[in-house]
Amino acid sequence: MLENLGFLTVIDQFPGLTGGYLVLNKTGRPLEFHCTIPFSPDKIQQILYGDTLQPFLYGEKIAQTLTQRSKLPVFSIFTDHAAVLPLQSLVSNTVVYVFDEKTNSATDDAPFPTREIPEALSESLKDFGIDNPGLRSRSLLSGETPRIPHVSGFDTGVWREVRIGNRLMAVPEAGGELLISEIKGLARTIDLLEPFTRIRRALDEAKNAA
Repeated sequence: MLENLGFLTVIDQFPGLTGGYLVLNKTGRPLEFHCTIPFSPDKIQQILYGDTLQPFLYGEKIAQTLTQRSKLPVFSIFTDHAAVLPLQSLVSNTVVYVFDEKTNSATDDAPFPTREIPEALSESLKDFGIDNPGLRSRSLLSGETPRIPHVSGFDTGVWREVRIGNRLMAVPEAGGELLISEIKGLARTIDLLEPFTRIRRALDEAKNAA
């Protein structure tokens, strides 16, 4: 099994989107780093792509560019941004989504998990002029695990959520239990969320030095 790990994220900072790709060995030491120059879609692209613009830019244009630059093979590519998941159809590696539970994980403009308001409460709300049978509470249900954020034009249903070490992740169903077992082994020596902090800090430094 390959023991190098790829970590890929995209940040939105002036003057545009910037991607970073960090390859680590199994002890967490850096082997390779690549980043893109800031890119901003023009108005025509925003109109024509609509809701599919983000996964196109993140998962295809930026993520694909970064992985193609890399010379080192990796076991899996980890990302903390769901819009990068469309990269899966462009690479042979498995692409794994790592939730950031401290920030509610679903940071990609995904809706909160919802629950119906009880009928009795719904009836009482009518006294205040609120008559909406489809009303929902946006509060996170107690004990409910985060969901994979929605990605327009892409089926995230082929990923399933699993707890590995102290992190919640979404792994491709096709990888099966063997993939999960291998990731568990790697998670014993490295926090699979921490490298994204390194990437963001490196991108900030690169911006300041420009």
